[in-house]
Amino acid sequence: MSNRSVAESYFQAVTRRDVEGALATFAPGAEFVEPSGGVPFPDGVRAMLTGYDTAFPGSRFEVKLAVEAGADVAIEGIWSGKHAGPMQLPDGRSIPATNRDVRAPFVTVFRVRDGKIVSHRAYWDMAGFMAQLG
Repeated sequence: MSNRSVAESYFQAVTRRDVEGALATFAPGAEFVEPSGGVPFPDGVRAMLTGYDTAFPGSRFEVKLAVEAGADVAIEGIWSGKHAGPMQLPDGRSIPATNRDVRAPFVTVFRVRDGKIVSHRAYWDMAGFMAQLG
């Protein structure tokens, strides 16, 4: 399996609502970074993915571009979903469902070794995302 396929399989698992399958694409102790900072792997990542699945059931990642260079893979795409459940914030507060459709362009840079993701660094417009929620 190519490194690109490994990276894309992560997004496919999340889109299928398969949190454990998404986690299985990572090596033990993998780095996971998103716009608000590092997320402990695996428990913090599991909680984050489960939280997004609760808040945006049926959300999906659409890959638009993938560039592979050795162990590194950069993927650009669009994430979309409907805010149909409460969204937990890092500070413990939550945003009640707004029932609004949201779309967020993203870029994620992966590093893959021996068929497993060892680093996931994701970038998206958090301000634009939150503005869509109202």
